[in-house]
Amino acid sequence: RVPQMVRTVSFVRAFKTAGGHPKTKAVLTKADGARSKLKETLESPTLSGERVFIDATRYLPLIHQILLTCKVQPEVARLDERLIFEWTSGVENEPEKFQSEALMYDMVMCCACQALGKAMVATEASIAGEFAAASREYSAAAGIFQFLAKNHLPKWIAKGNNVIAEKLPTEATVNATEAIVELMLANAQQMAVATVLIKPGVPNYSLLAKLCLGIEERLEKFTNMMRKFAFSHKERMDKDFFTLVTFQITLQKSLSTYFYARSMWDKRDYGIAIALLSEASQALNTRAHGAATGMPDISKTSPLKPLQKDLTDIKAHMKLLLQHWEHDNSTVFFEKVPQKVPEDQKLSTPLQLSKATPFKVDGDIDPLPLSLPEGALQRSDSDLARQLQEQLNSGLE
Repeated sequence: RVPQMVRTVSFVRAFKTAGGHPKTKAVLTKADGARSKLKETLESPTLSGERVFIDATRYLPLIHQILLTCKVQPEVARLDERLIFEWTSGVENEPEKFQSEALMYDMVMCCACQALGKAMVATEASIAGEFAAASREYSAAAGIFQFLAKNHLPKWIAKGNNVIAEKLPTEATVNATEAIVELMLANAQQMAVATVLIKPGVPNYSLLAKLCLGIEERLEKFTNMMRKFAFSHKERMDKDFFTLVTFQITLQKSLSTYFYARSMWDKRDYGIAIALLSEASQALNTRAHGAATGMPDISKTSPLKPLQKDLTDIKAHMKLLLQHWEHDNSTVFFEKVPQKVPEDQKLSTPLQLSKATPFKVDGDIDPLPLSLPEGALQRSDSDLARQLQEQLNSGLE
């Protein structure tokens, strides 16, 4: 899912008087066309992540140039009609419309389209088995969300003192985007693990164990950040999605322990390996209640039911391997198997391999020439007050 534009605007009509210069008019016309094309792409019944990213990328420098133009020429940047930008979230379950006259808001949502477009491309690549490409795309999505969280959003929210963050779309808030960065990087690292597993030969089990533990750590961080710092937005997202995240956290913890058990077995530490594998297998059992450890019950959650078969297969594999190891140990190695894995024998060092791909908006642009008829700069106090409010809304300095 991606954000949706609710309202169509026209920069050409809005800047009809001030934007009469041929260069300005050409850019405004191009911006109207690019925004309309992005709206059409977002509403397409055959949604394409790549198309969303391309069209958002085409519109971004244009809205940025218009924003810069108003920033450096606030006295001349008068509108013939109001620009009201209205969007709905692409990550909320039942998104509500949010509107603002801030050019920065439209720019933020355009960046969010880029990020979620990249996330869609990553998902499509992972389904096709192109895990290395999927990892790169998730890292790119993380970079865009990181840019929003660290750069654009703090500037706008700090200046737009009439903006209530809780009412903004989730992907247009600082705390939620910071959390989503962790989610995207966790996804990127899952793709990196898949890349290692499909290579021929015996994988490096110790490395895989650390990578899976790193994935679990990022997913935990995402959930905690949403719960502590973006709870109102968390409540607007699909509850089944957070059940899936809980499922992934438990799975990655179990896989980390499983891979670590394999590495211990290869090192001939048979007793510890058996204890670790037993612990990994038990972690996949369905939890008795919400506060207990183990897997969430996905058998009653229709969107997650397809995962049941894969989970059953993993549990069957671990059970079979454990039986083989216990047989070998009881007939060949005769090592003592601890009832519980000692703390100093557990893996405690996660590895964070994935990093957000740096993203920035091109700063090498020039403001557009604006002009007003003679005498138009003589303004009333009410005009000046309205202009000041518009500047605050737009996040201009």
